[in-house]
Amino acid sequence: MHKPNTNKLLITDRLLISDIDNTLLSGSIHSARNRIALTKLMNYLQSSEIAFGIATGRSIESAKQILEEWKVSLPDLWITSVGSEIHYGEEMQADLDWCEHINYQWQPELVRQAIAKLSGIKLQSTEGQRLHKISYLVDPTKSPSIREIQAHLRKHQLQVQAIYSHQEFLDILPLRASKGDAVKYCANKWNFSMANILVAGDSGNDEQMLTSGANAVVVGNYSSELEKLRGQDHIYFTEGSYAQGILEAIVHHQWL
Repeated sequence: MHKPNTNKLLITDRLLISDIDNTLLSGSIHSARNRIALTKLMNYLQSSEIAFGIATGRSIESAKQILEEWKVSLPDLWITSVGSEIHYGEEMQADLDWCEHINYQWQPELVRQAIAKLSGIKLQSTEGQRLHKISYLVDPTKSPSIREIQAHLRKHQLQVQAIYSHQEFLDILPLRASKGDAVKYCANKWNFSMANILVAGDSGNDEQMLTSGANAVVVGNYSSELEKLRGQDHIYFTEGSYAQGILEAIVHHQWL
């Protein structure tokens, strides 16, 4: 696949990859404190030799829109739709090799039929669905547990990943797709050592990325579902929230 010659991934050996919502960006665009931290982080990345990537549950169209709203520089690497899509640079060039790789044993219609048999789970709107991602809203008072959902899918001989976050969102992905798998794929493709990659997240759909072997940052406003990662090697829990937490981790890992 052609690699754009303007891509910072070609010329550096360090890479920062952040989730967007509640990690890079706070809940309020009007928070002066968070905007100051975000501006400081973006200025640092632009002036450094560190490549910048995002890894989000959003579609690439939605990710681009919110980054532009917050006036965040567009990343060198886009990992979107919970790791089921990868694009590069300002031109958002799709990685078709990744698309082909994760298509292995992907049977979306059979997934939808199997999940339809479970209570407390309903499809998200059309905007939430992608070629390699099926997204649901979950009522935890009525639905089976995530382990029971996974067992149900295995019973139907469906080789997929079920990713649960914020006690209300469920994403079903191909077996080979997740934020963590996408990070490792990109590390290999662009010749990055995992020790030179810093990943940041706040919720359950970041877990595989945070445990991928890269240096990991759990920002201070994290969801309780990540508490089980505390104390693991290479995973740093920050005091600061959102972009301030990422800045704290950059200092912690001596990337300044």
